[in-house]
Amino acid sequence: MKPTWVFVVSVAAMLVVVANGQSSVKPLVKTVKGKKVCDKGWECKGWSAYCCNDTISDYFQTYQFENLFAKRNSPVAHAVGFWDYRSFITAAALYQPNGFGTTGGTTSGQKEVAAFLGHVGSKTSCE
Repeated sequence: MKPTWVFVVSVAAMLVVVANGQSSVKPLVKTVKGKKVCDKGWECKGWSAYCCNDTISDYFQTYQFENLFAKRNSPVAHAVGFWDYRSFITAAALYQPNGFGTTGGTTSGQKEVAAFLGHVGSKTSCE
């Protein structure tokens, strides 16, 4: 198995183990044209049906990010000092109302985030 696939599988496994299904932020909920839409503040801003689901920070924590990208700040890494958990969550927050990591339930969201992080890790981390 290639290192990239091992990394992707590791990310997916970690996300599944930690998911607890409990949202940390209570969404604001309203009905628009017969459809339920929500807003969860800064992380899933804007009235969207996707914001009614778990957000990325509900199932992906800081310590997991640090474990997955432990070598991201080594002197030979491609993106030293650029990539951290807060930056990832802040950037992801722009796309969560459009469905990134919030579509199809928690497991589906975890798989989507795992695939994204696997790709990022293969391009920015040392082997």
